[in-house]
Amino acid sequence: MATKSTEDKQPSRPRNAAETREQLLKAAAPLFARNGYEATTVSQIAQAAGFSANLVTRYFGGKEGLFLAAMETRLNLDSTLPGSIDSLGQRLADRIVDRWERQGDADPLLALLRSASSRPAALGDFLEKEATGPLTRALMSWGFSDHQAVDTANAIQSFIVGTVVTRRMLNTGAVAAATGPQLRGWLADVLQRLVDEGAAADSPRLPLK
Repeated sequence: MATKSTEDKQPSRPRNAAETREQLLKAAAPLFARNGYEATTVSQIAQAAGFSANLVTRYFGGKEGLFLAAMETRLNLDSTLPGSIDSLGQRLADRIVDRWERQGDADPLLALLRSASSRPAALGDFLEKEATGPLTRALMSWGFSDHQAVDTANAIQSFIVGTVVTRRMLNTGAVAAATGPQLRGWLADVLQRLVDEGAAADSPRLPLK
């Protein structure tokens, strides 16, 4: 007698393509965020979603397709950047901490960082599209030169990525031990200093593309 598939054994689950895709994405995001790309298997994702593993191939073409779909996320800096440049550091700090508190361990940025060794292009494209690019354009709108904007945006991005790694992946030291309010205050201060120092820079430090 033929063995029934996992999907056939669950007749009560609606066979709806959109819902199936959504359930697989919901199951995949925290696993990728916690374990990274290489350590997360299709079987783990399918089991967490309650489907058979072949559905990952059917709907996403395999693990890489599911990974890229699950990592689709927005930083939405366009809603954070408008305002006075004198308080940009505080606005960015609030956005960062609010996002961490809201998304927790399912944050796609964690998955991108943990998977950077095997999927560096995914992280690079995300940071350029969602962080460095919008920041550079916003800084130029405040009167920064091309070089000042590029230098400052890259300094801010590098600092934030380093903070994410220290607090949320290494989980050691003062940055990891800080409370939410302490972290907001520290981030706001350092980020504002990067902005102010960037505005005062009189020579380029990084190459323009």
